[in-house]
Amino acid sequence: MKKQIIYAGMQSDSRGFSIWTLSFNLLLLGAGLVLILRLLPGYVEYMTVKDLISRAASEHDARTDTIPDLRTRLAKLLTTNQIADTTIEDIRIYRERGVIVIDANYENRFSLVWILDGVMKFDDLIVETDPAGRT
Repeated sequence: MKKQIIYAGMQSDSRGFSIWTLSFNLLLLGAGLVLILRLLPGYVEYMTVKDLISRAASEHDARTDTIPDLRTRLAKLLTTNQIADTTIEDIRIYRERGVIVIDANYENRFSLVWILDGVMKFDDLIVETDPAGRT
């Protein structure tokens, strides 16, 4: 068995992870996994809300349907798809320049770890229906 003496300026022949390097890498991997698991449900719900609002706006017939009809349709879609981050009361529906505008911008606040909270702000959920004169 050969003993190895390491002097200043010489490198050792040891290879691989030390226990500290392994612990640090596992800590980073765990933190990344927690972050992904906290962000993913909010983002998936945002994509669902965006799809529902686009679908409700494209199916809206301005000649026969009113704003309360559109609000009822959106409420049913949100309930059917089990959307929890936003409710029908959070969605503004109003008439502007001859079209109906659906403004569903919202933000999602969630606990990240311990005393740290995260905020996801979704501010691109404004959809306009087709004007009444177009077919």
